[in-house]
Amino acid sequence: MRPGRRPAAALLASLALLVPAASSARADGAYLRAEFWTDIEPVPGVGDEWPVGPGTARSRILDEAAWVYGGMIWGFEFKYTPYDKTRGLEERFDLAPIQSLAPGELSLTTEGAVSTSDARRAFVLLQADPSLASLMEGYAHEPWKACQGIGRADMDRGVKGRREAYIDGLRAAVRSLLQGLEPNKPRLVRGRVVFHEPPSLAIIGGYYTAQVRARAMVVEVIPYKVF
Repeated sequence: MRPGRRPAAALLASLALLVPAASSARADGAYLRAEFWTDIEPVPGVGDEWPVGPGTARSRILDEAAWVYGGMIWGFEFKYTPYDKTRGLEERFDLAPIQSLAPGELSLTTEGAVSTSDARRAFVLLQADPSLASLMEGYAHEPWKACQGIGRADMDRGVKGRREAYIDGLRAAVRSLLQGLEPNKPRLVRGRVVFHEPPSLAIIGGYYTAQVRARAMVVEVIPYKVF
Protein backbone atom coordinates (compact mmCIF):
# COMPACT_ATOMS: atom_id res chain seq x y z
CA MET A 1 0.00 0.00 0.00
CA ARG A 2 1.31 3.43 -0.90
CA PRO A 3 2.40 5.45 2.18
CA GLY A 4 0.00 8.27 2.96
CA ARG A 5 -3.07 6.51 1.50
CA ARG A 6 -3.74 4.62 4.70
CA PRO A 7 -6.74 3.61 6.81
CA ALA A 8 -7.66 5.50 9.97
CA ALA A 9 -5.53 3.38 12.33
CA ALA A 10 -2.41 4.03 10.26
CA LEU A 11 -3.26 7.73 10.05
CA LEU A 12 -3.40 7.93 13.84
CA ALA A 13 0.02 6.27 13.98
CA SER A 14 1.34 8.94 11.60
CA LEU A 15 -0.07 11.68 13.78
CA ALA A 16 1.82 10.23 16.71
CA LEU A 17 5.07 10.77 14.81
CA LEU A 18 4.55 14.52 15.18
CA VAL A 19 5.68 14.34 18.81
CA PRO A 20 9.01 16.26 18.82
CA ALA A 21 12.08 14.06 18.52
CA ALA A 22 14.30 13.63 21.57
CA SER A 23 17.25 16.00 21.44
CA SER A 24 19.67 17.66 23.79
CA ALA A 25 22.61 20.03 23.90
CA ARG A 26 25.14 20.53 26.69
CA ALA A 27 27.95 23.00 27.11
CA ASP A 28 30.39 20.41 28.51
CA GLY A 29 31.35 18.69 25.27
CA ALA A 30 28.26 19.76 23.32
CA TYR A 31 26.16 17.09 21.69
CA LEU A 32 22.92 16.69 19.83
CA ARG A 33 20.98 13.44 19.65
CA ALA A 34 17.70 12.90 17.85
CA GLU A 35 15.84 10.23 15.90
CA PHE A 36 15.43 10.55 12.14
CA TRP A 37 13.68 8.34 9.60
CA THR A 38 13.56 7.82 5.86
CA ASP A 39 11.15 6.13 3.48
CA ILE A 40 12.11 2.63 2.35
CA GLU A 41 9.31 2.44 -0.23
CA PRO A 42 8.91 5.98 -1.53
CA VAL A 43 6.65 6.98 -4.39
CA PRO A 44 8.01 5.41 -7.60
CA GLY A 45 8.48 7.40 -10.76
CA VAL A 46 9.92 10.61 -9.26
CA GLY A 47 13.57 9.80 -9.95
CA ASP A 48 14.42 8.59 -6.43
CA GLU A 49 15.85 5.13 -5.81
CA TRP A 50 13.05 2.62 -5.28
CA PRO A 51 13.03 0.51 -3.22
CA VAL A 52 15.64 2.15 -0.99
CA GLY A 53 18.64 0.03 -0.03
CA PRO A 54 20.36 0.15 3.39
CA GLY A 55 23.24 2.31 2.13
CA THR A 56 20.94 4.89 0.58
CA ALA A 57 18.72 4.95 3.69
CA ARG A 58 21.75 5.60 5.88
CA SER A 59 22.99 8.36 3.58
CA ARG A 60 19.60 10.07 3.47
CA ILE A 61 19.21 10.00 7.24
CA LEU A 62 22.67 11.53 7.72
CA ASP A 63 22.08 14.18 5.06
CA GLU A 64 18.78 15.22 6.64
CA ALA A 65 20.25 15.25 10.15
CA ALA A 66 23.21 17.36 9.00
CA TRP A 67 20.84 19.93 7.50
CA VAL A 68 18.60 20.00 10.60
CA TYR A 69 21.51 20.22 13.05
CA GLY A 70 23.08 22.99 10.98
CA GLY A 71 19.72 24.75 11.26
CA MET A 72 19.85 24.40 15.04
CA ILE A 73 23.46 25.57 15.43
CA TRP A 74 23.78 28.39 12.87
CA GLY A 75 20.31 28.65 11.43
CA PHE A 76 19.23 30.39 8.25
CA GLU A 77 18.85 33.85 6.79
CA PHE A 78 15.38 34.49 5.44
CA LYS A 79 13.58 36.99 3.25
CA TYR A 80 9.81 37.02 3.55
CA THR A 81 7.24 38.79 1.39
CA PRO A 82 3.67 38.50 2.74
CA TYR A 83 0.79 37.72 0.40
CA ASP A 84 -1.02 40.87 -0.67
CA LYS A 85 -4.13 40.43 -2.81
CA THR A 86 -4.60 44.17 -3.34
CA ARG A 87 -1.11 44.64 -4.73
CA GLY A 88 -1.14 41.32 -6.58
CA LEU A 89 1.81 39.89 -4.63
CA GLU A 90 2.21 36.21 -3.89
CA GLU A 91 3.68 35.09 -0.59
CA ARG A 92 7.39 34.37 -0.92
CA PHE A 93 9.86 32.87 1.55
CA ASP A 94 13.55 32.57 0.66
CA LEU A 95 15.83 30.64 3.00
CA ALA A 96 19.63 30.27 2.95
CA PRO A 97 21.74 28.30 5.47
CA ILE A 98 24.38 30.36 7.24
CA GLN A 99 26.77 27.44 7.61
CA SER A 100 26.61 23.71 6.91
CA LEU A 101 27.60 20.46 8.55
CA ALA A 102 29.03 17.55 6.58
CA PRO A 103 27.23 14.22 7.08
CA GLY A 104 30.61 12.71 7.95
CA GLU A 105 30.68 14.79 11.13
CA LEU A 106 27.74 12.80 12.48
CA SER A 107 27.45 9.28 13.84
CA LEU A 108 24.42 7.02 13.45
CA THR A 109 23.06 4.15 15.50
CA THR A 110 19.95 2.02 15.03
CA GLU A 111 20.05 0.88 18.67
CA GLY A 112 16.71 1.75 20.26
CA ALA A 113 15.20 2.86 16.95
CA VAL A 114 12.14 0.93 15.75
CA SER A 115 11.91 0.60 11.96
CA THR A 116 8.78 -0.43 10.06
CA SER A 117 8.06 -2.07 6.73
CA ASP A 118 8.10 1.28 4.90
CA ALA A 119 10.47 3.42 7.00
CA ARG A 120 13.93 3.05 8.50
CA ARG A 121 14.72 4.92 11.71
CA ALA A 122 17.99 5.70 13.48
CA PHE A 123 19.41 8.00 16.14
CA VAL A 124 21.96 10.52 14.92
CA LEU A 125 24.59 11.96 17.26
CA LEU A 126 26.65 15.11 16.81
CA GLN A 127 29.50 15.81 19.18
CA ALA A 128 30.89 19.31 19.04
CA ASP A 129 32.91 21.81 21.07
CA PRO A 130 31.27 23.84 23.87
CA SER A 131 31.22 27.01 21.74
CA LEU A 132 28.45 25.52 19.60
CA ALA A 133 26.33 24.78 22.66
CA SER A 134 26.89 28.36 23.81
CA LEU A 135 25.81 29.60 20.40
CA MET A 136 22.57 27.62 20.60
CA GLU A 137 21.89 28.77 24.14
CA GLY A 138 22.06 32.38 22.92
CA TYR A 139 18.96 31.87 20.79
CA ALA A 140 16.89 31.56 23.97
CA HIS A 141 17.34 35.28 24.69
CA GLU A 142 16.33 38.59 23.12
CA PRO A 143 16.18 39.62 20.35
CA TRP A 144 15.31 36.02 19.41
CA LYS A 145 11.64 35.11 19.74
CA ALA A 146 9.88 31.75 19.88
CA CYS A 147 7.61 30.76 17.00
CA GLN A 148 6.15 27.60 15.56
CA GLY A 149 4.36 26.36 12.48
CA ILE A 150 3.31 23.32 10.51
CA GLY A 151 4.63 22.82 6.99
CA ARG A 152 3.43 20.52 4.23
CA ALA A 153 4.69 19.19 0.91
CA ASP A 154 3.16 16.60 -1.39
CA MET A 155 4.88 13.24 -0.90
CA ASP A 156 4.83 12.88 -4.69
CA ARG A 157 7.80 15.27 -4.55
CA GLY A 158 9.86 12.39 -3.19
CA VAL A 159 13.00 13.14 -1.18
CA LYS A 160 12.79 16.84 -2.13
CA GLY A 161 9.37 16.99 -0.50
CA ARG A 162 10.79 16.22 2.92
CA ARG A 163 13.06 19.29 2.85
CA GLU A 164 10.25 21.39 1.38
CA ALA A 165 7.99 20.46 4.30
CA TYR A 166 10.62 21.59 6.81
CA ILE A 167 11.11 24.88 4.96
CA ASP A 168 7.35 25.41 4.74
CA GLY A 169 7.17 24.86 8.50
CA LEU A 170 9.78 27.58 9.02
CA ARG A 171 7.79 29.86 6.69
CA ALA A 172 4.64 29.25 8.73
CA ALA A 173 6.53 29.90 11.98
CA VAL A 174 8.01 33.19 10.73
CA ARG A 175 4.63 34.25 9.33
CA SER A 176 2.87 33.63 12.66
CA LEU A 177 5.55 35.61 14.51
CA LEU A 178 5.31 38.58 12.16
CA GLN A 179 1.54 38.69 12.43
CA GLY A 180 1.99 39.35 16.15
CA LEU A 181 4.83 41.85 15.74
CA GLU A 182 3.85 43.96 12.74
CA PRO A 183 0.39 45.66 12.83
CA ASN A 184 0.80 46.78 9.21
CA LYS A 185 1.67 44.33 6.47
CA PRO A 186 5.30 44.97 5.43
CA ARG A 187 6.65 44.81 1.88
CA LEU A 188 9.65 42.70 2.87
CA VAL A 189 11.13 41.28 6.07
CA ARG A 190 14.68 40.05 6.52
CA GLY A 191 15.98 38.09 9.47
CA ARG A 192 17.37 34.87 10.84
CA VAL A 193 15.63 31.73 12.05
CA VAL A 194 16.88 28.60 13.83
CA PHE A 195 15.30 25.31 14.76
CA HIS A 196 14.61 25.25 18.49
CA GLU A 197 14.65 21.45 18.30
CA PRO A 198 14.70 18.85 15.53
CA PRO A 199 11.36 19.18 13.72
CA SER A 200 9.03 16.20 13.57
CA LEU A 201 7.97 14.76 10.23
CA ALA A 202 5.10 12.42 9.36
CA ILE A 203 3.12 11.41 6.30
CA ILE A 204 -0.49 12.55 6.73
CA GLY A 205 -3.04 12.32 3.96
CA GLY A 206 -0.41 12.00 1.25
CA TYR A 207 1.65 14.96 2.48
CA TYR A 208 4.93 15.19 4.34
CA THR A 209 3.85 17.17 7.39
CA ALA A 210 6.47 18.90 9.55
CA GLN A 211 5.89 20.34 13.00
CA VAL A 212 8.48 23.06 13.53
CA ARG A 213 9.44 24.92 16.69
CA ALA A 214 11.87 27.74 15.99
CA ARG A 215 13.46 30.94 17.23
CA ALA A 216 13.56 33.95 14.93
CA MET A 217 15.21 37.36 14.89
CA VAL A 218 13.90 40.14 12.67
CA VAL A 219 16.75 42.19 11.21
CA GLU A 220 14.93 44.53 8.83
CA VAL A 221 11.32 45.43 8.07
CA ILE A 222 10.72 47.32 4.82
CA PRO A 223 7.26 48.96 4.77
CA TYR A 224 5.22 50.01 1.78
CA LYS A 225 5.73 53.67 0.90
CA VAL A 226 2.82 55.92 1.79
CA PHE A 227 2.29 59.02 -0.34
